Amino acid sequence: MGVAMKKTLFTILFALGGSYGFAQTLKEREKKVELKADLLNIFVFRNDSDFDRTPPLYNENGQTVGAVATILTPKLTLNVTDNMRIYYEVELGLNYWSKNNPDTESALSSDVFIMKHREIFAEGRFLFGDGRRAGFKVGYQRFMDSTGLFVNHWLGLARAFYESGDSFSIGAFGGELPDQTYEGITIKENNFKRDIVLYGLASKFKLLDGFFLDFAVHNLYDSHVVGRTRHIFAPNVRLSYEGKSFKAYLDGVFQTGLTENATLYGKDQYIAAWALQTGITAKLGAMTIFWNALFLSPDDDYDGNKWQRAFFYSAKPRSLTRLLTEDEVRDLYDNYDERISQFDSGFYINRAGLFVSDVTFAYKVTKWFEPMLVLGAATVLNKKNALGNTFLGVETDLDLRFSYKDFLEAHVVGLGLFPGHALGAMVNTIDKSKNDILWGVEAAMTLRY
Repeated sequence: MGVAMKKTLFTILFALGGSYGFAQTLKEREKKVELKADLLNIFVFRNDSDFDRTPPLYNENGQTVGAVATILTPKLTLNVTDNMRIYYEVELGLNYWSKNNPDTESALSSDVFIMKHREIFAEGRFLFGDGRRAGFKVGYQRFMDSTGLFVNHWLGLARAFYESGDSFSIGAFGGELPDQTYEGITIKENNFKRDIVLYGLASKFKLLDGFFLDFAVHNLYDSHVVGRTRHIFAPNVRLSYEGKSFKAYLDGVFQTGLTENATLYGKDQYIAAWALQTGITAKLGAMTIFWNALFLSPDDDYDGNKWQRAFFYSAKPRSLTRLLTEDEVRDLYDNYDERISQFDSGFYINRAGLFVSDVTFAYKVTKWFEPMLVLGAATVLNKKNALGNTFLGVETDLDLRFSYKDFLEAHVVGLGLFPGHALGAMVNTIDKSKNDILWGVEAAMTLRY
């Protein structure tokens, strides 16, 4: 919305509002309403979706993968006061040019535009002076644990917190992950019997200058499957350092609990899983280096026994790989850490475990051009759950990033994945022994308002 349009709109509201509160200056009203938006257009092409070129008997559609898509993300903030706001964010996409039809009349049509209402919340702070404040945040929101490896979801949640400057904060939270077990349209068809409830405490401490400690306890109570109620108790911690040219972090999550009646013999299955992540960011003049390493615990050799040791994973690590993990330009929902896992109650469970390490070199050639080279490698941690194979593969990406000021950004990316036998065994649909190279091209442009 341009300045001229804004002023026209506020002038109309002023003329019609009379004594109903519109008698404020246009400048005051503009401060109360903030509108931002991101418009992303993306092109993707890959030579295949797995690592086996064996043609199926029916191959009319070929084996290549490709699409052009558009995503619009408007973000609206209503500043009630300086310390109170209402926030709304919606995402229109992924809308594929070859599928989603802007001229569809029926809302039930399969080619209708995709719309996701991401965040709708109220947030406020009460100031006590000397940097002390208390606050709340209630509604649908993006929420994560200290590491983002366990909980990193959009969900309905209420959070209350207390902060003492930047030296200390503590808060309590409670919310629900969405599921469709016994959830009707009217209130009489809903209750809390078959819900997935998340609650706990979170804190942050400033240890020394630049050093921070985040510690939290997240509890998950999942009763959406009848007779298979799951309890997960997950303490999580992040130790981080933030300097001008150097940053580092060390993340850890431990999960314990049980799933009732989950073994092959109808007994309770106990949970004991963990995740570790560490990384650094170093700026050396025009060069910036990112490094990340991720470990997810594997299950033992037997499924359905007394112990579940595989980690309940959000699939949102800090790795900058585009195929092995989530693509940072746009999540295409087909990264391989998800595809080699089982999806359960909003989480990904990989019985083979996972190790991913990657390093990225970014060089600022000019203020508008910054190429990035990403090198990553991955293995499983229990080869018996990957048909006796360990190596997942090596990924190489070259991202040519172009930018104009702070509102226009473009990427041209070349992708290459050299798979090991473990990845082929867990992904291929015909010949599990094949490990042919997968390559692709990605181009994206984002315009921000």
